[in-house]
Parts: sequence; C-alpha cells; structure tokens
Amino acid sequence: MPDSQDSEELMYVKCAYCGQWLDVKPGKMNLISHAICPDCFEKEMQERNDKKPTSHDKGDDT
Repeated sequence: MPDSQDSEELMYVKCAYCGQWLDVKPGKMNLISHAICPDCFEKEMQERNDKKPTSHDKGDDT
C-alpha cells in the first residue's frame, strides 16, 4: 500500500483571515487546511501590541 506522501493526493492551505492561498501539500485529496499568512500575522501582532493593558491584564486584583 503506498504511503500518503506518494499517493499524489493534495491538500490546499489558505489563510484563515484573508483567504489567500498559501501552499499545496501532500494530504487527503481536495481538503483545505488553514494557517495565517505573514501579512495577517503581522497585522494581528501589531493590534495586540497596540492594545493598552487593563488592570486585569496586569494581574491586579483591585
């Protein structure tokens, strides 16, 4: 029985945020997996860095 790597079946990978196609990899035929593209990752990290911490985020109980 052939290994799934040798079966020539492909899995498509797209960005979960913007929908950009990122990659095609060996896998189950016609399935789609999701990741985050570099642009969306950068935007998400910038938004998180720009967010002002609240007293709850700092661990203060007051």
